[in-house]
Amino acid sequence: MNGESGSGDHRTLDSVDSARKRSFHVLYVDADNDVRCRVRDELTPTYPVTTAESLAEAADSTDPRVDCVVVAGTLAASDGLQFLEQVRTVWSDLPVILFGHTPDACVLEGLLEVDNATAVSRSDTETSPSNRALERLRSRLDEQYERSISDVRATVLDIARLLISAAPDEIDVEIEWALKLIGRRLDADRCLVFDYHDDILEPTHCWSDGERRSLGPSKVATDSFPGFELAIQSFDPVAVPPKSASSLEVDVPDEFVGSVLPGENWSDSDADARAHPYLSDRNLESLLAVPIVVEWELVGVLAIEQETKRSWPRSLQQQLKTLGELVGYTLEREERRRELARQNERLEQFSAVVSHDLRNPLNVLTGYAELIAETGDTEHIDEVLASAERMETMIDDLLALAQDGATLDDLQQIQLEELVTTAWDGVETGEATLETRHLDSLECDPGRLRQLFENLFRNAIEHGSTQRDTAAVSETGSEAPPVTVRVEGIADGFAVEDDGPGIPPENRDAVFREGYTGGSGTGLGLSIVETVAEAHGWSVSVESGDLGGARFTFATEESPRESS
Repeated sequence: MNGESGSGDHRTLDSVDSARKRSFHVLYVDADNDVRCRVRDELTPTYPVTTAESLAEAADSTDPRVDCVVVAGTLAASDGLQFLEQVRTVWSDLPVILFGHTPDACVLEGLLEVDNATAVSRSDTETSPSNRALERLRSRLDEQYERSISDVRATVLDIARLLISAAPDEIDVEIEWALKLIGRRLDADRCLVFDYHDDILEPTHCWSDGERRSLGPSKVATDSFPGFELAIQSFDPVAVPPKSASSLEVDVPDEFVGSVLPGENWSDSDADARAHPYLSDRNLESLLAVPIVVEWELVGVLAIEQETKRSWPRSLQQQLKTLGELVGYTLEREERRRELARQNERLEQFSAVVSHDLRNPLNVLTGYAELIAETGDTEHIDEVLASAERMETMIDDLLALAQDGATLDDLQQIQLEELVTTAWDGVETGEATLETRHLDSLECDPGRLRQLFENLFRNAIEHGSTQRDTAAVSETGSEAPPVTVRVEGIADGFAVEDDGPGIPPENRDAVFREGYTGGSGTGLGLSIVETVAEAHGWSVSVESGDLGGARFTFATEESPRESS
């Protein structure tokens, strides 16, 4: 090659990293070995190139990864028409570029009958293609490449079939496979699915070109994600480089007055967009992010990331929005299936509690009632009433536990100390003492939260009093002091603890299960506590408290302590 080689490298994409080959495999056919080598060397920095000496050799050894066929030679009517006939049978689905001397009229006419075939002419006097001819060939290849990565309809359709037929235990694998398919089709570096919750985007599925790229971030705040507030939240895509007049896919009449650019652009220039910290920190030149919307609710983001610059036609953005909807509905379908499985499991637990624990007091009641009927002696009437009262308590607990954990009434901002006091007054506390500390406001469903506190108070008094009285009588013969219960605000929520015997570490994971009881209770109270906490989106844990007994700690979304 002479010094002029490559000097006019006019690329359709104006910021291509030549060190990275595009995923667009070119098959070049030419009988001249010197020309084959030159064309291969000219194209190889940008495209993977395979060469063949003849059409017959190319047809016999065609690599299935080939994306475009370039054929050189004299394109007179006889061999040109013969070549076009071979194109119809051998490469009917591939773009074909005729790179030879000026074809005659018959060849050009036949060219129009072949789908996706074009010609790049060389001078009749050239024995080897000039630099200018090579530039035209590269430009035509760039056009074919852009076209190949700007229409993913067929891939989206394949992914739709894949996701619709996916078994429940295959959903995550199939979504990641879908990301791989679309990533390969778009020649992208990374494809990610983010879950959107509480102003945080958390990646749940990711595909990365493993040979060169690392995986995505762990979590991203929505105000740190490019264009989230101005586009994604409005169910619009975010494209970097942003939409511009050059990317419009319509003809604008000369007499048109006004602007045809969409008004939802989130950045005024390519430079502003690429300077965004999310992109600069990850060395990205291009990004396309589309909202994942299910039933008019934003549930996530599908992001395509690329470290080289490329355009994002509006038709491609719409195709990827369709893909985002497919992924969203697939995840929604799986979540509904899991929720149904959880409900079925809870129903089975209810059945076990009803059939076992409720049967015991029923048997006692029935036995004493029959004894009274036989003897006429009413001395056992207290046992009958006690069993009936226990059954009533269990039925109330079962009804409370049967409420859908994900359903709350209207949330209200309440004063936590006032609600705690009301719940305490609603429980038979006897001589027990309530302490409160640093309790401020909290957003909650007041009725459900009162239910939570009532069950915790009842649990502390019933278990604490029983075991403390037994220990005191056995050791001193005197009554034990009454139970003390403390409710206090903490940095990330609130805690409830008592000075009872506590819960052994080996039993702490089991206390929230239906039917678990360490005393004479129904075994449902702490399960109700966990259900109410989960309904609010809180977490609950049990540990040892400062008073010596059990301490239940609730981490809420909003701390009830504003200043402590």
